[in-house]
Amino acid sequence: MRMQEVEQTITFMIQMDDTPGLLSKVLSNVAKFQANILTIHQTIPVNKIAMLTLSIEILPQAESISTMLDALESMEGIH
Repeated sequence: MRMQEVEQTITFMIQMDDTPGLLSKVLSNVAKFQANILTIHQTIPVNKIAMLTLSIEILPQAESISTMLDALESMEGIH
């Protein structure tokens, strides 16, 4: 009998610069870690800073969640 592989859903917020292409880079980085994006919400920027809320599904084959978050936090334009 095979164990069923479990998927996780997490939601997190990112404070980011209002820079053309930065949202695309964030989403590409999430995809690189083989996570499935479920929802995206970005606020209207205030003082050139926006809040991004992402809900993602972490698939069984996905790489480490903490590694993905570290990679996102290290991106230029992410606060």
